[in-house]
Amino acid sequence: MIKTKIYIPDIECESCSKLIERKISHIDGIEHHKINVDSMDITYDENMIKAEDLVTAIEDLGFRASIRPFERKSFSERWRDFRTNSHKYELIYKALKYGFATFIILILLQAIAFIGIWNNTIPNFFNHYAWWLLYLDLSVASIGATIWYMSSYKGTVTCMTGMMIGMTVGMQSGMMIGAVVGGSNGFFTGAIVGMTVAVIAGTITGAVCGIMGAVQGMMSGVMAGTMGAMITVMMFTDKVLLFMPYYMIINVLILLGLIYIFYEEVVEGKKNIKKKSLDLFTFISACIIITAIITIIMIYGPKSPLFA
Repeated sequence: MIKTKIYIPDIECESCSKLIERKISHIDGIEHHKINVDSMDITYDENMIKAEDLVTAIEDLGFRASIRPFERKSFSERWRDFRTNSHKYELIYKALKYGFATFIILILLQAIAFIGIWNNTIPNFFNHYAWWLLYLDLSVASIGATIWYMSSYKGTVTCMTGMMIGMTVGMQSGMMIGAVVGGSNGFFTGAIVGMTVAVIAGTITGAVCGIMGAVQGMMSGVMAGTMGAMITVMMFTDKVLLFMPYYMIINVLILLGLIYIFYEEVVEGKKNIKKKSLDLFTFISACIIITAIITIIMIYGPKSPLFA
């Protein structure tokens, strides 16, 4: 018999322990096991099973597992690794490129529409909508790139990670889109559009871990959609356009942080995770359609008397 320790840093609650317990109990060759806070002590027959097989079985549940302790890289170490081992971060590089390319394309398309249509048909269009459309483009491109990156991997995700994904995507989608539409149309339209986009985005991304993540995404979408619109409406007469760059930068940084966490928690060190990403054309097309729908609502949709 061999006694070893398997490190499992993603154990967050009793449900995680029970999930691992059920998986291990169905494996032949295990004499004894004990699940601790972030590891598992296990005694097994090496003639019937190997330590690597046990690690793989736990990883199949979505947990990180290893017979060696996990070491989390510092920001400086991660940044150095990001530059020197770019092949490891291929999809992160691609997500950043896709997001930037989409942002530029959306700006160009709206500039063409402004010159060809809106400038001649809607009085004072530039002063009323220019900044809000710019922030809409930034919101759609950054949220889209984040969702694209996380959906590019197929694998099992723990409940805690899935709920974090659903909550973050739902919150930032609602805060960004709700604030943009609220700033151009008022609270009613801003809250409706912000909630709709955020609930859909939060539910889809949170569903990677099942109903818990999906519900978390829905709740955060409802809250953030109304809060985002509320922020710009409340600040409309108080230098809101000076506030918006700072506000949008922080939201984009949060989305970048989510990508960082997703890589550490879900991707890094996982042998059984699969890559399956959308191509650039499909991604940009989806972003253009979403932006076009929201733009039409912003220009022709209901407006509060304050914004009319």
